[in-house]
Amino acid sequence: MNTVAFPALTPVARGWTPGMPPMTTFQSLAGYEVRVVHGNLPTGGRLSLSFGNVLDTDAKLIAEHYAACLGTFAVFDLPASVWAGSPTFASLTPGSLKWRYADAPRVDFVSPGIASVSLTLLAVPA
Repeated sequence: MNTVAFPALTPVARGWTPGMPPMTTFQSLAGYEVRVVHGNLPTGGRLSLSFGNVLDTDAKLIAEHYAACLGTFAVFDLPASVWAGSPTFASLTPGSLKWRYADAPRVDFVSPGIASVSLTLLAVPA
Protein backbone atom coordinates (compact mmCIF):
# COMPACT_ATOMS: atom_id res chain seq x y z
CA MET A 1 0.00 0.00 0.00
CA ASN A 2 1.41 3.37 -0.98
CA THR A 3 0.74 6.09 1.54
CA VAL A 4 1.08 9.82 1.42
CA ALA A 5 4.47 11.04 2.65
CA PHE A 6 4.54 12.33 6.22
CA PRO A 7 4.49 16.16 6.14
CA ALA A 8 7.93 17.77 6.13
CA LEU A 9 7.42 19.65 9.41
CA THR A 10 9.89 20.09 12.26
CA PRO A 11 8.53 19.22 15.72
CA VAL A 12 9.18 21.44 18.73
CA ALA A 13 9.53 18.39 20.98
CA ARG A 14 10.36 14.69 20.57
CA GLY A 15 10.27 11.77 22.95
CA TRP A 16 11.69 8.30 22.29
CA THR A 17 11.00 5.10 24.19
CA PRO A 18 13.05 2.23 22.72
CA GLY A 19 11.45 -1.14 22.11
CA MET A 20 12.69 -4.59 23.01
CA PRO A 21 13.26 -7.73 20.95
CA PRO A 22 10.16 -9.93 20.99
CA MET A 23 10.37 -12.59 23.68
CA THR A 24 8.26 -15.06 25.58
CA THR A 25 8.73 -15.65 29.30
CA PHE A 26 7.93 -19.00 30.88
CA GLN A 27 7.79 -19.54 34.62
CA SER A 28 7.90 -23.00 36.18
CA LEU A 29 5.90 -24.05 39.21
CA ALA A 30 9.15 -23.91 41.17
CA GLY A 31 9.54 -20.23 40.27
CA TYR A 32 12.32 -20.55 37.69
CA GLU A 33 12.06 -18.26 34.72
CA VAL A 34 13.10 -18.97 31.14
CA ARG A 35 13.01 -16.39 28.35
CA VAL A 36 13.02 -17.19 24.65
CA VAL A 37 13.99 -14.38 22.27
CA HIS A 38 12.18 -14.60 18.92
CA GLY A 39 14.25 -12.09 16.93
CA ASN A 40 16.99 -9.50 17.13
CA LEU A 41 15.04 -6.42 15.98
CA PRO A 42 13.36 -4.37 18.68
CA THR A 43 9.61 -3.87 18.51
CA GLY A 44 7.31 -1.59 20.44
CA GLY A 45 9.44 1.55 20.29
CA ARG A 46 7.43 4.78 20.57
CA LEU A 47 8.22 8.21 19.15
CA SER A 48 6.20 11.15 20.48
CA LEU A 49 6.15 14.31 18.37
CA SER A 50 4.74 17.74 19.21
CA PHE A 51 4.21 20.44 16.61
CA GLY A 52 3.48 23.65 18.49
CA ASN A 53 1.86 26.76 17.08
CA VAL A 54 1.69 25.60 13.47
CA LEU A 55 -0.67 26.94 10.85
CA ASP A 56 -4.05 25.22 10.61
CA THR A 57 -3.05 24.15 7.10
CA ASP A 58 -0.03 22.27 8.52
CA ALA A 59 -2.20 20.63 11.19
CA LYS A 60 -4.56 19.57 8.41
CA LEU A 61 -1.63 17.96 6.54
CA ILE A 62 -1.01 15.71 9.56
CA ALA A 63 -4.71 14.87 9.86
CA GLU A 64 -4.86 14.05 6.14
CA HIS A 65 -1.76 11.86 6.46
CA TYR A 66 -3.40 9.95 9.32
CA ALA A 67 -6.51 9.44 7.17
CA ALA A 68 -4.43 8.33 4.16
CA CYS A 69 -2.71 5.74 6.39
CA LEU A 70 -6.15 4.39 7.35
CA GLY A 71 -5.49 5.42 10.92
CA THR A 72 -3.09 3.02 12.60
CA PHE A 73 -2.93 0.57 9.68
CA ALA A 74 -0.26 1.64 7.17
CA VAL A 75 3.46 2.10 7.78
CA PHE A 76 5.55 4.97 6.42
CA ASP A 77 8.98 6.61 6.49
CA LEU A 78 9.72 9.85 8.30
CA PRO A 79 11.33 12.78 6.49
CA ALA A 80 14.62 14.27 7.68
CA SER A 81 12.75 17.35 8.92
CA VAL A 82 11.36 15.31 11.83
CA TRP A 83 14.91 14.94 13.15
CA ALA A 84 15.98 18.52 12.30
CA GLY A 85 17.73 20.33 15.12
CA SER A 86 18.62 17.06 16.81
CA PRO A 87 21.09 15.22 14.57
CA THR A 88 22.12 12.72 17.23
CA PHE A 89 18.51 11.80 18.02
CA ALA A 90 18.05 10.06 14.66
CA SER A 91 20.98 7.77 15.51
CA LEU A 92 19.14 6.54 18.62
CA THR A 93 16.49 4.89 16.47
CA PRO A 94 17.45 1.82 14.46
CA GLY A 95 17.72 2.67 10.78
CA SER A 96 15.70 -0.36 9.72
CA LEU A 97 12.44 1.04 11.09
CA LYS A 98 9.25 2.25 9.53
CA TRP A 99 6.52 3.97 11.51
CA ARG A 100 2.77 3.78 12.06
CA TYR A 101 0.41 5.80 14.21
CA ALA A 102 -0.18 4.48 17.73
CA ASP A 103 -3.46 6.39 17.85
CA ALA A 104 -5.08 9.46 16.34
CA PRO A 105 -3.16 12.77 16.43
CA ARG A 106 -4.45 15.35 18.89
CA VAL A 107 -5.08 18.81 17.49
CA ASP A 108 -5.53 21.75 19.85
CA PHE A 109 -6.70 25.01 18.29
CA VAL A 110 -4.64 27.73 19.95
CA SER A 111 -5.99 30.81 18.18
CA PRO A 112 -7.55 31.58 14.80
CA GLY A 113 -5.38 29.93 12.16
CA ILE A 114 -2.94 28.43 14.71
CA ALA A 115 -2.93 24.91 16.15
CA SER A 116 -0.74 22.55 18.14
CA VAL A 117 -0.55 18.88 17.19
CA SER A 118 0.76 15.97 19.25
CA LEU A 119 1.04 12.38 18.09
CA THR A 120 2.69 9.09 18.95
CA LEU A 121 4.20 6.74 16.41
CA LEU A 122 5.10 3.08 16.84
CA ALA A 123 8.36 1.71 15.43
CA VAL A 124 7.82 -1.19 13.02
CA PRO A 125 10.71 -3.34 11.70
CA ALA A 126 11.01 -2.73 7.95
